[in-house]
Parts: sequence; structure tokens; C-alpha cells
Amino acid sequence: MALNHLEANLLLVEDNPRYLALLRESLADFGYQAIQVAETVKDAEEMLGERYFDVIIADMRLGEDRDGGFRVLNEIKARNITSIVIVLTANDNVGDCRRAFRQGAWDYISKNMRGNVFASLHDSIVDALDYSEEWGNRKDEMWIQNHREYLLKEYAGRYIAVLNHGVIDHDVDEDALKQRIRKRKLPLFIPMIHKVQEDSLDQLSLQALIERGESECLEFKTSLQSDLRTKNEAVMMASVKSIAAFLNSAGGILLIGVEDNGNVFGLAADIALLGKHKNLDGFEQKLVGLVTERIGTAFMRFVEIQFEPINDKQVCIVRVKKAGFPAFTRAKDKQGNLQKYFFVRAGCTTRTLDVEGIYQHMLMKMKVVLGD
Repeated sequence: MALNHLEANLLLVEDNPRYLALLRESLADFGYQAIQVAETVKDAEEMLGERYFDVIIADMRLGEDRDGGFRVLNEIKARNITSIVIVLTANDNVGDCRRAFRQGAWDYISKNMRGNVFASLHDSIVDALDYSEEWGNRKDEMWIQNHREYLLKEYAGRYIAVLNHGVIDHDVDEDALKQRIRKRKLPLFIPMIHKVQEDSLDQLSLQALIERGESECLEFKTSLQSDLRTKNEAVMMASVKSIAAFLNSAGGILLIGVEDNGNVFGLAADIALLGKHKNLDGFEQKLVGLVTERIGTAFMRFVEIQFEPINDKQVCIVRVKKAGFPAFTRAKDKQGNLQKYFFVRAGCTTRTLDVEGIYQHMLMKMKVVLGD
């Protein structure tokens, strides 16, 4: 949505009644409609606590308070307010100008300048809104980056609206969130809408994946089938279960040949247990066979298998996409009989769901898709 200056919410901090009237009239001529006024620092502080503004236009000298405008700037900075701030002063000087910019002002305009000062002010506002639309809100963007772990814990998978270093609303649906924001008549270019999610694991190197450690979308397995010297059904099924869980959840990456602590174990022990093809091709055939036999051939289109060396050892990288339909897995029960199970990811673990759990899982999926 393009920013429209006609909809901008303005706060004028000006103590001269005559100049204030002229300023309001001139801004109205340029089409501004939502204009609030504060004549003292105290009034400005109260206004900042009551509502949000796109643009704050502040005089530097407020009555006998020669630093009144700077006190307003300090208050804006202390509250992490991300509004555009433009200084409009009759007592312009180089020192104040430098100080204003260092405290975060967008522009510094002299009331005594040649030409139409109000036209210059209008141009500055439009330029600031255009800049904000193109480049976003850098202060809140940095806040999001610095609080990533907290946001992932509280809002993973959701869209959040961030304003003045805080989450003011959130939703699984971006459009629904934006509609609520518009109804609240918040500033045009803020709050910042951001989806809270892990960095794309596909963009990370193998070393970076290992260093990140296991998560809801990243799992390590020491081997595919080797229990030191022998084949082991439980070991084989551990990898199959993880793949099935990723299919039924949000997708993910399985690293085979990496221990839980990140130590690279490699694939040599697994390859030694293969038949005629004791190589990476044989390993891939074994893994594909397990997936097609225990989960189903149709699900291989969601699975990509790669190999990459690290520390002179090979690691198998299994990239799994979220499937569009349930993936049931054939696994042996305690009596050795094959049964069908439904696995999902829960944090860093793979869990089995019973019939009621499967129903609730699919119902929640439908609610997310339908936006209900």
C-alpha cells in the first residue's frame, strides 16, 4: 500500500499561537487532515503517550525553555518512538542543527529561510514518507533482529506488528493483521509487519547447520542403520520417523552421520554394512528403499538426498518438504508386527500421535488453511 501524505497523522509542537495558526492553515492547504497540537513539552509528552504519529514537527525554543525542542527529541528517543521528526525553528544555528540530527531528526528547517518554508516542509514530509516506504523502519527492524530468540519462542510462524520496539498485534494471517492495523488508524509506514520464522535452513552451509544444533526443523542422526558393527532396525527407523515427522509438520533437514552433540561421525560404518554397492550410491538406494517401503513411494517427491564431505567424512543431507497429505509410517511394534504410525515434530523431538491426536493435528491444519 503506497503511503499517502493526506492520511498522515501529524503532531505540531509550537508555542507561538500566531505561527501555529499559520502553520496549521498551510498544512491544511497541502491536504493534511489529521493534525494534533502541543504547545509545551509537557503537552507533547502527554500526546506521545496517548497516540501514535507519522510525523512530529517541533520548534526548538518553547517559551522560556531554550532546550524545549531537544527535550521533546529526548523523550521520543527514550520511548523508542519511530515517527519522522522535523525541526522547524526561527533560532537556527549550526550547533543546534548538528545536535538535532545526532538525536535522530529527519530534517532541520529554518522558519527564516528564503522562499516558501511551508512548501519546503511539505516536500520534506513527502520525501520522508517515500523513504520510509522504500526502506522500512530501521529502528524496529534492528529491534526484531536483536530479539530474535524471544520472538521465535513467543510468535513462531506468526506475523507480528512491531511498533516502537514492541509487538502490538499478531496473527497467522498477514492480511487479517493488516486489516486490524488499518482500523486502528496507526501510522502509515509503521507498525512493521514481520513473519517470525527460522532463517531458511536451505541457505545455510553444512557447517552452519551443524553449528546451529537440533531444532524443530533440523535433526541429527549418527547413522542410518549401523549400531557400531551390526544392522539395527531401531536405528534405521529413527531416520525414517524423522523424515515422516517432517513430512507431517513444517518440513526440515535430517543430517545422517552427525551425532547429537554436533560431532561428525560420517557414513563409513553404514556403507560397510551395505551389500554389493558399498558406496554413496548404495547408501542412497538403501535410504530411498526405506522411505518408499515404510512411508510410500508417493512421498519421495518431497525428499531430496545429497552428500557433502566435512572433516574428511561424508554426511548425508536429507531435505524434506512439508507434504500436502498425511504420511503414515509402517513400523514394527514390540511383537515385531508391522503397524501404521503417524509421526510429527514437537520441538526437537519426533512424537507419535494417537487417533485423537491425528484428528486434532489435521483439524488445526485445516483452520490455518481456511483462516478460521
